[in-house]
Amino acid sequence: MLNAEDKARIPATQQQILDAAISCVQRWGMERVTLNDIAYEARVARSTVYSYYSNRDEVIRSALLSSAYGFGEKLAAHIAQFATAQERVMEAIIFALKTLPDEPSLALISDSALSQMVREHTLTTPAGMDIGTALFQFILQDDRYTPEELAELSEFGIRFMLSLLTLESPHQHSDDELRGFIARRLLPAIGLPIPSRYDCFGRQP
Repeated sequence: MLNAEDKARIPATQQQILDAAISCVQRWGMERVTLNDIAYEARVARSTVYSYYSNRDEVIRSALLSSAYGFGEKLAAHIAQFATAQERVMEAIIFALKTLPDEPSLALISDSALSQMVREHTLTTPAGMDIGTALFQFILQDDRYTPEELAELSEFGIRFMLSLLTLESPHQHSDDELRGFIARRLLPAIGLPIPSRYDCFGRQP
């Protein structure tokens, strides 16, 4: 689904730096972490960090992208068991809502500074959009969508998921109630019909 070969090319030392960046942000918060902190945590020289990245923010952005890639692989493996695009969309959102808060790095999007970085410098970068586009191509499995349409759907779906993750709902939903909410609000927006069991308003033709 995603390009595993490219990820496999990351040297072990570079991966140490990425892991260290996430650990440092988790420990001290976005504003207090320095490049020296990351180098010390990774047990490498500051010059080694500079051999891969030009500044602290670039390290953190790369760490988030690497984590997003890994999460995308887990999500794809989970939704592969579902037969329809509608099911894959609903289950992808529910999987993300349940597992993202426990992901060591992606859980950081609850931090306001990190949330802004995720939105502006990770999800909307070409690499970030490629991950989302590949996921939506896997979810929809429909050759009629152009790459541009998939990218647009990916952005919309990610924004929808992030809103559910970061904004507290006034109502507590069971998993099935949440599936109904996703079915009625997200599926029509991306051009998919609402499954009849969730069409409580009877608006489907």
